[in-house]
Amino acid sequence: SWRIVILPYIEQDKLFQQYDFKQWWDDPPNSSLADPMPRTYCLHSEYRAGRRSTITNYVAIVGEQTVWRPGKPLNDKMIKDGTSNTIMLPENRGLNVHWMEPRDFQFETMDWTINSPNGISSKYDAPAVVMLDGSVRTLSLKITPEVLKALATIDGGEKLSDENGDWRIIPDGRLRPVTEP
Repeated sequence: SWRIVILPYIEQDKLFQQYDFKQWWDDPPNSSLADPMPRTYCLHSEYRAGRRSTITNYVAIVGEQTVWRPGKPLNDKMIKDGTSNTIMLPENRGLNVHWMEPRDFQFETMDWTINSPNGISSKYDAPAVVMLDGSVRTLSLKITPEVLKALATIDGGEKLSDENGDWRIIPDGRLRPVTEP
């Protein structure tokens, strides 16, 4: 999983060094590394010391048209839609992906309805995504599947405008209203 590969970049180098890349993610000795999950991989306030959780809230959208193209490197010239108009990582609540598991959304089969467990969803009133430029944006509950798909592609050439407020930059994703207790 990409979540294993980036461990050294999120101050988890020791955990990365212990991972055995010759084994499956859920085989010993790797399964013994699963708990506790690095807090970076779950929504703010979902991580509690002493409460064991191995389910991540961050998944990639994998597909030929996305940032996460299987087996194909990506460079700046390939991102024709612009880094501020391209989703890198969306939130999800409901897919139940183990943080070490190499499973993510598949562009062709994911649910493009906001707040579906099989699509971009959150405990917050509006789910957020990290864009390729590093900005964090909330998505309107009214955003259409067509616009959402366009935001997930790197070179679709779609003309996108945020005049309806479908995706807003937010300074701190932890300060959003929660839809559930």
